[in-house]
Amino acid sequence: MALLNHRSRNLEGGVVMFTRDELDKLLSNGKNFNLSIFLTTGSENRDLQKGRIQLKNLLKESEAKLLEAGIKKTELSHFTHNIESLLEDSMFWSHLDKGLAIFATEEDFYFYTLPVEFEPIAVVKDHFYIKPLFPTFQRNGQFYVLAISQNKLRLLYCTKDDVTEVKLNDVPTSLAEALKYDDLGNKMQLNTRTSGNAGGQSSVAYHGHGAGMEEDKTNILRYFQEVNAGLVKYFNNDSIPLILAGVAYLFPIYKEANKYRSLLEQGITGNPEEASNKELQQQGWTIMEPYLKKEEIEIKEKYNDLKSTGKASNDLSSIVSSAYNQRVEVLFIAKGQHVWGRFDKKKNELKHYHEQNEDSEDILDFTAFHTFTNGGKVYVMEKEEMPCEGAIAAIYRY
Repeated sequence: MALLNHRSRNLEGGVVMFTRDELDKLLSNGKNFNLSIFLTTGSENRDLQKGRIQLKNLLKESEAKLLEAGIKKTELSHFTHNIESLLEDSMFWSHLDKGLAIFATEEDFYFYTLPVEFEPIAVVKDHFYIKPLFPTFQRNGQFYVLAISQNKLRLLYCTKDDVTEVKLNDVPTSLAEALKYDDLGNKMQLNTRTSGNAGGQSSVAYHGHGAGMEEDKTNILRYFQEVNAGLVKYFNNDSIPLILAGVAYLFPIYKEANKYRSLLEQGITGNPEEASNKELQQQGWTIMEPYLKKEEIEIKEKYNDLKSTGKASNDLSSIVSSAYNQRVEVLFIAKGQHVWGRFDKKKNELKHYHEQNEDSEDILDFTAFHTFTNGGKVYVMEKEEMPCEGAIAAIYRY
């Protein structure tokens, strides 16, 4: 039974962070019957108690929906026993974020505490219900801050409101450490001295001009290349923006070593050793917020430019069919909205219902699922911020 937790479970390599790659893994583990539960938990005691009661109610609703879907009563516990364990775990309820997402099959169980509030819902279908998760990738603004200096390295996973320091293994966290294990270290013309800090840690002093300065730059570049190579497994080829924090002269050296595609041009300038994790997160957010707004503005402008060409549309039937057939490049859906229907995959036709019934599913989730799993981008936004009227719009690949 797999158990994954977004924030408080410390796995090898640090906290499991809910990234696009993590969602890919989640979706790849879906079975014939998939239970998804979302609720808002909050962080105050009163809110947590309310969240606990809400989860109990959603568990009862889930059992009814599983039975209705064809699960035998004797098999219910395969889906629910881990949820029951969470309900009884006081430690779990004391370490929650704003929202809780739970995913269960007969064999696997996943839960994530996330910094976004969710509309309470329980869904059973042939894939995990993922529509509520997309705001996690958007305005909540996931980003990394890499605090770099010659004597210390920190990788921070940040959102708009939160910061978590990632535990780094197999990554040199100082220039001295990198050189210690470098076969060329003894040949480098570095003047190292032992500092007076507890533990006798060593630091590195640098010449400020001429050939010595060039050699120092070469050594720092080698250090950053080792750092970059070690960080690959943490970044996982993801698209979460990375912001550098450090003194200005280190930025171009790190950028020369960098292989991560989502490194932002703008960084946090200054000595990061003097800043707390929270201070770096706050400074990072001042860079991220306009970046995210600019991205949304540009993609909505692209929609408006293309809508008269047939490469963009807000026609529900066309979008659903296109998403299923891998044609949607960008999908916009209105937050908190549900559109009920059933897509006939053989006939490539949408049957639209005005209200939920036994045969219906949330077509917005169906469309988001197929857009995302086929490499498209999904934006969930307030209805008044949509690029057009209605609950859905799309830009097509062709």
